[in-house]
Amino acid sequence: MRLTRIGKLMLLAFGLVLPGAAYAQGWIKYVNVEDRFIVNFPREPDLLEVDYITEAGATIPSRIYSVENGNSRYALTVVDYTVAEQAHVARCRRLEAELDIVSPNQCRGRGHLADIRGATAFEAWNIRQRNSGEITYDAFGQIDGIPGHQIQILHPDESRSFIGIYLLERRLYVLEGTVPGDAPPPGLFQQSLGMLDEMGRAVRYQSDAEGNYSRVRTLFEYIGDEDPITGEPVTDASASDGRLRDPRERTGRWVPEASTRVYELRTYTTEEGKLENLLTLFRDHATRLFVKHGMTHVGYWVPQDSPRSANTLIYIVAHDTREAAQANWAAFREDPEWRRVAEESQANGRIVANIESVFIEATDFSPGQ
Repeated sequence: MRLTRIGKLMLLAFGLVLPGAAYAQGWIKYVNVEDRFIVNFPREPDLLEVDYITEAGATIPSRIYSVENGNSRYALTVVDYTVAEQAHVARCRRLEAELDIVSPNQCRGRGHLADIRGATAFEAWNIRQRNSGEITYDAFGQIDGIPGHQIQILHPDESRSFIGIYLLERRLYVLEGTVPGDAPPPGLFQQSLGMLDEMGRAVRYQSDAEGNYSRVRTLFEYIGDEDPITGEPVTDASASDGRLRDPRERTGRWVPEASTRVYELRTYTTEEGKLENLLTLFRDHATRLFVKHGMTHVGYWVPQDSPRSANTLIYIVAHDTREAAQANWAAFREDPEWRRVAEESQANGRIVANIESVFIEATDFSPGQ
């Protein structure tokens, strides 16, 4: 299969048929074949190529894909450790020439393996050294079963940065979304990151009780020159039914035997005057703990029109299965941090008056299906 050009724009990120879902409008699903990722951006990102100095002092390339959107910034940095071995050899040769003390037998680039193994921890250390605000969260994280590290920073101007660091196939992905203090977490950006293999397919892992990881298939389109019906290679201008192909059309879709992923629409009605208390609880704690316990953010909304604008929060999260949803919520409710902050939040009275939960599924004509 031949892969198409770098940075092809596939389609609009899926829109939700909900009143006031303007947060998702205009976002695009951005696919980059060279750096093997897919992520949602408000528009096509700007690209900046910069040198990256590894922990051992070798110089390797990195590429920063970023969008400034009002007072928010969304950026994905890809640090290219695939050339770490050559970079270590080059550094050794340079020192050998400058200092005339390095043995030729030492310039074999073996130090690159330690650099790669420590890449996630080193980048987390770099972020901590910024001293740009208070670090409110600093712990292990994962996306699609790929382990990494997550950091959240509260800046002096009340803006917040949500950072995820993940290493796959010698590429380090640093996802960073910064939003104003009164804005919800950038879930549409955070949860959209997907890492691709050499065939352009989404990479996702699951682990068993013993911690052994195995790759699983997932419903995910990828970029390629294959007919969407037969899977046979075709040109960009033809398809198996004889029609001309739309250049924006998705092709090469990898579909498992059955898709069990489910979405949950939840509506919270608060006691009078308690909506801001609920939003603060979600902003500072709940959304992060949702991710910790296996849920995926889709979006969070408040109605525009009264009276519901004063007492209603609407949001959608995704689960792998209905059974997983039950387990996710059970683990969330028993989480010590959640139990503590939930109790503290009700020190001056109950916040939530009613909760409604509905499991929903996308129709065959929904964008992104």
